[in-house]
Amino acid sequence: MGSSPVGGAGNTMSTEESPKASYELDELSEDEKLLAVLAYIPFVCFVPFFKRGESAFVHGHVRLGMALFFIEVLALLLRFRFIWDLVLFCCIIVAGLGIYNVFKGRGFFVPFLSDMFTRKFD
Repeated sequence: MGSSPVGGAGNTMSTEESPKASYELDELSEDEKLLAVLAYIPFVCFVPFFKRGESAFVHGHVRLGMALFFIEVLALLLRFRFIWDLVLFCCIIVAGLGIYNVFKGRGFFVPFLSDMFTRKFD
């Protein structure tokens, strides 16, 4: 909650610049990267949720992946409106950005979603 987005007030998605979320590629194991990527895949996101261990890197990506999963399910259930198609498309874009950040070895922070699920799953 205490971190600010990088890139100014107009940027709604950013990477978190706190020491907890900045990682070196050498520090991360392949298992941690795999679990973090799986966190963004619908229905498969439950695997890293239960196997995340003590890794703060995986934990952060799992929280965002689970938030996206619940929003995607809601969007699919309410798909009779065009706006939900747009929400589903945005979730896919955010998941793609999350996977990109996993490969870069960085945490990924979406202000509303990351904050909300931080309180729920910590």
